[in-house]
Amino acid sequence: MVGAIFVLTAALSGCTGGQEGSAGEEKVSKKNPIAAEVAQPPQVDAKKELKSISQAIPVYAGAKYRDDLTRRDSVMIKNQYGSGAEVYTLATDDSFPQVYHYYTTYLAQFRAYPPQPPFPPQQNWRTLEVQLNQAMQDPFIPGDTLKPGDRQITLQVAETEAAPKTVIRYIILPASGGQQVAAK
Repeated sequence: MVGAIFVLTAALSGCTGGQEGSAGEEKVSKKNPIAAEVAQPPQVDAKKELKSISQAIPVYAGAKYRDDLTRRDSVMIKNQYGSGAEVYTLATDDSFPQVYHYYTTYLAQFRAYPPQPPFPPQQNWRTLEVQLNQAMQDPFIPGDTLKPGDRQITLQVAETEAAPKTVIRYIILPASGGQQVAAK
């Protein structure tokens, strides 16, 4: 009697006796195969691109180019500065004070850049924005400078509340466009 109840319960519950089902296995259709590799956009070497504009442009050594952040920022920058604007966004897990110190120390070699405190001011949200063409004039150490009439480059450094800790943007405007904001 007990054996009959067990067999009846197993039959009603749909037990197949340990055989694996194939419901989770999908076969790729030969008519419409799924691409094994999604085409990746060519990797941009932001440091090389910036250095092609001028060897004097400072680039934080610990920062890595982030294509996802650059694409997101590009929409915002083009809306604000016009369709000729470009942006390269780098990111690092180094703290904002570390990155701030690097850029303010580097820019201190130019007489046109006003002295900054060695540590950023204490605020909830920390940012640094520098017009590099104006700041990088009359260096104490002879070397490359950015000419005011060249492509305009704005450096933005911002602390984030998530990873990455610090985001670095280089906004590049055409030489003829200047710093004009696009009409809304």
